[in-house]
Formats: sequence, C-alpha cells, structure tokens
Amino acid sequence: MIPRGKIYISYKHLCTGMYYCIADRLKTTKQTVANQNGDTLICLSVRTGFDLVLSALNFSAGSEMLVTAINIPDMFKIIVGHNIIPIPLSVNKQTLNISPAQLEAAITPATRAILITHLFGGIMDTDELITIAQKHNLMIFEDCAQAYAGNIYQGNPASDVVMFSFGFIKTNTAISGAVIKIKDPLLLADVLARNEQYSRLTSAAYIKKLYKATLVKLLSNKTIYTGFYKLVKVARKDFDEVLASFTKGFPGDNIFELIRHRPCLPNKKLLQKKLSNFNQQHINSRVQLANDVFEKIPDHYKIGHLNKMNTYWVMPVETNDPARLINYLRNNGFDASQKASSLITLKLPDAVNNEYLDLDKLVYLPVYPAMSRSNRSKLSQLLIDFSSVK
Repeated sequence: MIPRGKIYISYKHLCTGMYYCIADRLKTTKQTVANQNGDTLICLSVRTGFDLVLSALNFSAGSEMLVTAINIPDMFKIIVGHNIIPIPLSVNKQTLNISPAQLEAAITPATRAILITHLFGGIMDTDELITIAQKHNLMIFEDCAQAYAGNIYQGNPASDVVMFSFGFIKTNTAISGAVIKIKDPLLLADVLARNEQYSRLTSAAYIKKLYKATLVKLLSNKTIYTGFYKLVKVARKDFDEVLASFTKGFPGDNIFELIRHRPCLPNKKLLQKKLSNFNQQHINSRVQLANDVFEKIPDHYKIGHLNKMNTYWVMPVETNDPARLINYLRNNGFDASQKASSLITLKLPDAVNNEYLDLDKLVYLPVYPAMSRSNRSKLSQLLIDFSSVK
C-alpha cells in the first residue's frame, strides 16, 4: 500500500539531532544558539509564539480577532484563552483565499487583529487583506505553519507577525520548533523576555521525539507500511488514530501548560541546520507531483488549484462521499484518509455556499515527491474512474 505521506527529514539529520542530544547530555560542547536572529524568535512551536505575542499585546477582554475559519483547534483555544473573541472568515476552496469584501464587512469597533492562515501549502494572496487591515489599524498575524516554502515566501513584509512551524509533519521539519518573525522591535524585545521566563525542555525529551520520528520514517516504507496497516486492522484498532498518536505535537487538554516552554539546545541546533540546508528543489518537485496527479482529473475534485503560489504541502480532493472514495483508493493500494489533518472549522455565521472549503468533504491523497510516475498515473486514473461511477 502506498503510504499517505513521508516526514520531511533524512536519516542523516535524525542521527545528527541524536548526536546533538548525546553531546548536550555529556556536556562535550559549550556551543549555544541564540533565541533571536534579527527580527525572529526561535521557540517551541507556532502555538508558543502566538501565545507569547498575545500575552505581550494584552488586548482588553472582549476584543475581537478576525481569523481564517479553518485552523487547528489549539490556535482557537489560545485566542479564547486570552479573552479574545475569534470571528471566522470563510475560505474559498479553489483559491484558498479569504474574501477582502467579507473581511471588510466583519470589522467592528472591537476588532483588534487578524490571523491569516495559509492552508495545505497554498499561499494566500494577502496584499488586499493587509491594506484593509492597515486602514483599520489592525494587528496582522500570518500563520504559515502549513506554508513553509524556503525562499519562495517569507511572509508579507507588511505583516506584524509571521509564524513558521517545523513540527513533526511540517515541511523541513526539525520534529519540533518554530520561527516567529516580529516587525516591531519593542514587541520583539517583550516577547523574547517572556520566552526567557519559560523552562527549557530537556534533550532527553527531544531525543525520544527523534526516535519516534525514525520509527515513523521506517514505517513509510511501502512494504513495512502495508504490514503495519494489516496488523492494526487485525487488532481492530483505528488506523488513523494509531498514526495520529505518533505525530501529535501536544497531546493533552491543558494547551498552555504544554506550550509554555523553550526548546532544548539540540532542537534549536538541528532547526538552524535544516534551515541553512533546505533544498528549494523539493518544493518544485511537489508542484510537479501535483501537476502530474491533477492534470486530467475533473475540476470538481481540485482544492486550491487556482491558488497562484500553491506548494502542495498536502493534496486534498473534494468528494460528496469521502468514505467510499477512501475505501476505493485503499482497495487499490493507496492509503487515502480523511484524518490526515487535525484542522477544524470555526462555525461560520452565514450559510455555507458551494465556494467555501468544507473539511467534511475532503480526502487527503497519499502522495510524496519520490512517488513513481506509474503510481502518479494510476492514482489519477483511479480518481477519474471513481468520478464516473454512479
């Protein structure tokens, strides 16, 4: 069976990270890594950085933040935890953009900020959104957790805070860590000071994550993956839940307790090494992969195909019968899933129309750049065939 994806880290980098952990435990090196580099903060996660900035801003209770309606639950929990009201803005399923008109209409005297979230590797067209936000003196956050693309996009220069994730399943992962760009030097200084008050996670905890990542990488071998899938099914366990248990970054209910820490030195060192050695060709390969699979399939399947800067971190398709499509693809050797993402939709105030992105209709395709041309063609044909079956 074709695995649903592979983590973006080599065995060499995993071993390097383990070496950093062992060296740190043995105190064989006194090397340090700064938490700050220019206008950026290295922290534990995007959740951590977002929480730190909101703490520093200290918006009054009842303030409103306009948000992309789709994000991971923790981001919405953090907003609410700061006594801020998130106001959702729908996402166009073809462009992965927010409507500027909808944004303008949603602004009230209580609005203090906007959180723009790029989804699935698609990079939203933010210029008009930011122009509107600046007109109303709103703080502008860009959540680029799913949109790291090396030199292709570093965030809109006009954004106040730009956040990139390098967590377990993210592009160019260091298994943990994030880079937060903050435009205002005074706000950056405040956030840095707050981050320094957090306890540092241990290298022992980090090396456990690296071991787990190694196991997950081994499981992505087609033969091993197929055997593991069969074993899980024999054990009558939910395969999606088993895989999610390997990759979930912050399991548990108390999100603030989990995220309010600093990364250990080995984590920061591996993250900086990954950033300095990122292969831009990987993004080009993903785009080519999407072109190969999507070229001939019907347009009604395609999510984000009109996005002008889509880097295809994941490749979802839309269907009115996700369960049947998943079963059809799995029976033909492709482990598609509806649970490859922890995204949720914040309830929209208006009726959802056919142009809005509906997570309940998505199926995530099992694709990765090293997939053979024959498997790309087979997957594409399966989608075409499924579409023609009544």
